[in-house]
Amino acid sequence: MAHAKLSPSGASRWMACPGSVALSEGIPDTSSSYAREGTAAHELAARVLNDPDSAARDYVGRDIEFDDHGKRVSWPVTPDMAAHVDDYVKLVRERAAGKTLLVEQKLPIGHITGEEGATGTSDAVIIDYDQEAIEVIDLKYGMGVQVLAEDNEQTQMYALGALHEYGLISDFSYVTMLIHQPRLNHVSEWSIPVAQLEEFGLEARAAANIARDAQDVLAQNDKLDWMYLNPGEKQCRFCKAKAACPALRAEVTEVVGGSSVATAEDFAQFLPEVPDSQTGDNYLSIAMAKVGLVEDWCKGVRAEVERRLLAGKPVEGFKLVTGKRGARKWSDDKAVEKLFKSFRLKHEEMYDYSLISPTKAEKLLTSARWEKAQGLITQSAGKPSVAPVTDRRQEIAVPSASDDFAGLFKTEN
Repeated sequence: MAHAKLSPSGASRWMACPGSVALSEGIPDTSSSYAREGTAAHELAARVLNDPDSAARDYVGRDIEFDDHGKRVSWPVTPDMAAHVDDYVKLVRERAAGKTLLVEQKLPIGHITGEEGATGTSDAVIIDYDQEAIEVIDLKYGMGVQVLAEDNEQTQMYALGALHEYGLISDFSYVTMLIHQPRLNHVSEWSIPVAQLEEFGLEARAAANIARDAQDVLAQNDKLDWMYLNPGEKQCRFCKAKAACPALRAEVTEVVGGSSVATAEDFAQFLPEVPDSQTGDNYLSIAMAKVGLVEDWCKGVRAEVERRLLAGKPVEGFKLVTGKRGARKWSDDKAVEKLFKSFRLKHEEMYDYSLISPTKAEKLLTSARWEKAQGLITQSAGKPSVAPVTDRRQEIAVPSASDDFAGLFKTEN
């Protein structure tokens, strides 16, 4: 089995911007505490699903070990993690009842990407031979953004892999893709005919061909033609090459001031130095659509400068310094408890107490008790935020300024 450069998890990036794969060559993968926590949750879910008699709560207080970019890492299983993983496990087991369940299944994708032996690993695959259907379930442990199953490139890649692997055994008619985000209490499901999935497969193959061409071009010329690059907020978000991408740099330059340097006055007025038909009265709309892209580019530049300095490579005008020290914490809680008891401190002086949250209470209480507790819950309303018109949330109706004065005037007949 080969590691896939054109992986399902990165399909939304390389399908939209095939050249991103070539530009990312040689840039090391990075991790974060959020990513490691997510990996631990996936590892825990796989262990529990592979043992029908187990539950994630059985692992509370234990550590989950896994590989993180070649380094062995341990992560503690907290009651909160166990509760969320058990929610996911419950959903998978219910949907897999009486069917074939495959956990952490390696699926072939080389027939799509052109990478010989390449595979992608799906969290759960359910095969229903009687109904001639395949179901792919993807666990998303993050809390950042709700992920929809409809038109999701990653799950469609997994579904194509499952169809390729098991289609010889049965003629499947439908595939179902489901994304579960237990920490957001969010489940998204999408079912399509196999014929529709195969149309997506053709699009993915075409993008993969361009991505491989881009790799060859960059290897031969040490420079990539912009025809392979297509910057955009979605595809640039997790791209490692943001700081090195000429197309993204040009896009950001155009947004913040064309070919010249944008001034403070330009931003204050939300106008470019030379307004035209494309950047006149509608410039605010154009700029807002690019804000996320610009912010991602800034983060990418900062990360690349930090990476180079940490590797001992100079970046003119910048250096590494020691940041603010972290919060103080006890190195050994039990030793501190013993010390405080020797000081004859009172129990309430030694410990801070707080009520469990409504989220934890809902999992702890019986349905009858939870119903009584709900009357004591308060929740602030969500604050207004700007979103594109394609966002599925309901638009907030804001009265115009003229409505505020409507009652102050009378119309004479």
